[in-house]
Amino acid sequence: MTAPLKLSSRLINELASRNLELIRATDVDGFLDKADVVSIPSWPEFMMHDSVANKYWGALNEQHSDFQYALIDQTTQKWVAVGNSIPVSFSESLERLPDAGWDWALLSGVEASDPPNLLCALAIQILPEFRGGGLSTLMIEIMKEIGQHFGLNQLIAPVRPNKKCDYPLIQMEIYIEWSRAGEKFDPWLRVHERLGARILKVCPQAMEISGTVHEWQEWTGLVFQASGQYIVPGALNPITINVENDHGVYIEPNVWMLHS
Repeated sequence: MTAPLKLSSRLINELASRNLELIRATDVDGFLDKADVVSIPSWPEFMMHDSVANKYWGALNEQHSDFQYALIDQTTQKWVAVGNSIPVSFSESLERLPDAGWDWALLSGVEASDPPNLLCALAIQILPEFRGGGLSTLMIEIMKEIGQHFGLNQLIAPVRPNKKCDYPLIQMEIYIEWSRAGEKFDPWLRVHERLGARILKVCPQAMEISGTVHEWQEWTGLVFQASGQYIVPGALNPITINVENDHGVYIEPNVWMLHS
């Protein structure tokens, strides 16, 4: 039986003040399907076609339901935010976390044979109309407390900087050094930093999304009639299209961050 989750009184009071209820996948049948009302509006269409996610995402319901959670408005019963995380095992120095980032975390967490020693964030998603009110901070804090509840006292995250898509030609290693008023320029990096997280390294191959030229045209609403690199709305790097081979690929970089 799943141990009841005990949040700190501070987080309990914060949820009450916002009229929000915390639920986990252990509380709701088909949690991930219900969470789509938040997840689908949160991502560009092409991000829904990562092969690792397509293969392993559903396993979070069965194998790691303790670590999937959502916030629901108690008045309207509307789902407003969803958090996904997974326990992983990594015995090397954290500065050597895999370049595969997000894909590695999901695959290794589902197929794990060793006991986990870390909690890894997979996603925090908030409905657009509820963004900007501090919910992202609250969601990270809940994720950290869930990890601590299960004896996982370090949270790692392959963070997807949310303004990097505005600067797709700038290398991630350069972008993460940008600052504003003494803090990280990127808002999502800044949220993590304010909660005490530090950057470990860039994971340059966090996700790989491949498809035919036709599929990429459907996913993006663009037309690709020549081979080359293209800037696509929502992508952190350009995508590469090969018309002759009828193939397009997007390699997404993320940033490994550590909350202790």
